Amino acid sequence: MTAGNRVQGLAAALVAFAVGAAGAGRAEAQGRTTRGAAPPDVTAGGQTNWTSHNLDLANRRYSPLDAIDTTNVGELTGQWSVAAPAGVNIAQVTPLVVDGLLYVHAGASVIAVNAVTGESVWTLELDAARQSRSRGPTYAEGKIYAYNGPNLVAADARTGELVESFGDGGVLPVVALALRAKYPDVHPPGLDPHNIGYRITSAPAYHDGTLYLGTSNSENHIPGGLVIATDAETGAIDWVFNTIPQRPQDDGWEIARDTWGGGRRAGGGVWTQPAIDLELGLVYFNTGNPSPDYDGSARPGANLFTNATIALDLETGALRWHYQAIHHDLWDWDNITGPVLFDVTRNGGTIRGVGAAGKNCLLYLWDRETGEPINPMVETRVPTETDVPGEVVYPTQPIPHNARGVPMTPFCATFVHLDDPALQAQTRQMYTPYSINEHLIVAHGGSSFGSPAFSPRTGLLYVTGKNAAVSMIVKPLGDSLEPGPHGLGHNGNFEELSRIPAYTPTTTLTAYEPASGEEVWQQVLPALTPIGASGNLATAGDLVFQGADDGRFYAFHAGTGEELFRYDAPRPIRSSPMTYAVNGRQYVTVIATDTIITLGLP
Repeated sequence: MTAGNRVQGLAAALVAFAVGAAGAGRAEAQGRTTRGAAPPDVTAGGQTNWTSHNLDLANRRYSPLDAIDTTNVGELTGQWSVAAPAGVNIAQVTPLVVDGLLYVHAGASVIAVNAVTGESVWTLELDAARQSRSRGPTYAEGKIYAYNGPNLVAADARTGELVESFGDGGVLPVVALALRAKYPDVHPPGLDPHNIGYRITSAPAYHDGTLYLGTSNSENHIPGGLVIATDAETGAIDWVFNTIPQRPQDDGWEIARDTWGGGRRAGGGVWTQPAIDLELGLVYFNTGNPSPDYDGSARPGANLFTNATIALDLETGALRWHYQAIHHDLWDWDNITGPVLFDVTRNGGTIRGVGAAGKNCLLYLWDRETGEPINPMVETRVPTETDVPGEVVYPTQPIPHNARGVPMTPFCATFVHLDDPALQAQTRQMYTPYSINEHLIVAHGGSSFGSPAFSPRTGLLYVTGKNAAVSMIVKPLGDSLEPGPHGLGHNGNFEELSRIPAYTPTTTLTAYEPASGEEVWQQVLPALTPIGASGNLATAGDLVFQGADDGRFYAFHAGTGEELFRYDAPRPIRSSPMTYAVNGRQYVTVIATDTIITLGLP
């Protein structure tokens, strides 16, 4: 970043906030590190690290390791396992490994263990009052970057001690500083964004001294998710983009302002890690649903830029392109999985693509330079009849098509088939609005947080989904809500019966050829619940690893989808797996609820 792009005056703002924020004070900078075993001995070579949630800037989740391959994966056995401390939720975490140390981060705990033995090396305890759901940290330049509510935390990767030069003693109130930089008249120094409902729940992306991160929790009725670029050494804010422009000074205001009617512009959280294309100078991210979730009567219009994939200028944060996958969302179908960047060939030319998936079971594929669909996305008429007072249902939705001009095969169910005639009468097709008078059964599984993978060896994109459904009735809310951590989407404006008799959820793993949009193979796996799904991992050993929430952990042939290996974990798997090498030996690690499980060859 150039000095001209910095937000001026934030060094002083940092100090002012750190010592003056209400209820925070110096407690923001506190962290307690306890030591265990010594770090492992590593040789000069033979280390293959996993330094970020999705491994690389493209979010491909593809490892070049091939010691474990299609010929020997069946020989994998457990090498070590270790349970997280009581009360530490690591269920959705992808660990990191750097030079023999494995790191997990969840809530208020950052933990480092020996990646060969599982022995504890250090634990950093942060402010427990600010903990939030975590999917793991980021490593860069000898530091582990974690997050605690609306704050970023930097710790020395070898010792676990807070990095005193970062923020205020290692803790940076990054969301507070971003809000002050973006809206200084609305967010004075004493305002605590944690009390408004802002959270960070996914790892930042790192490049060339800068961290790129998003704020989540669309359901907290917050005025947009923030995408923030901040200096990784000092914590100075480079730029801030609001996913829902609030006023004319916000980038994208002219495009989005008339898509919200007269209601509050809320939602649009960023739940997953951004992707970066250095050649194009773009950073990509996905946005979640508008708020309130199921009652859109106070927000008539498409509600930009919710449920969209967005590309920003890497240096300035300026909007370059956007594509909304779901207009005026009434189903909480966040467009959150990915984004993942890929290069494939068609007709002798290279397609530089970006893909994203969401809870509606559809995969969206664009040219990542222009935002134009690789194949047609057809605006298709959908049901609009509703009994929700004041609701104006958006009349069309974009449906991805393949190169043959027909709708792409969804990666999971978009309509529910039940044996019970009475229940089947309650089912509705995709994009049918919910009712205030009767429970309607609608497919509601999709891809949720579990990252896809792309293998340059096969040229295939692998997407994890869930066949699931809900029975729901809506309680209208209108625009009577105030911003804050009310949990609206999951407590406030609907009654949900997640477990539907005669319908058993399943997990899906689907391989797509992204240039043509064709499904190449699919595996359907057992599942216990209709909620969420873990992501997957592709390797140069021509393998795709996938966990399921019945505790089974699989390896499939990346080209054919043939099942080659299965391991039965003692608990559900809702995290995305990773792989690494220490001293030349390859390991595969996945988390089963509260237990880190590491496999290797005998």
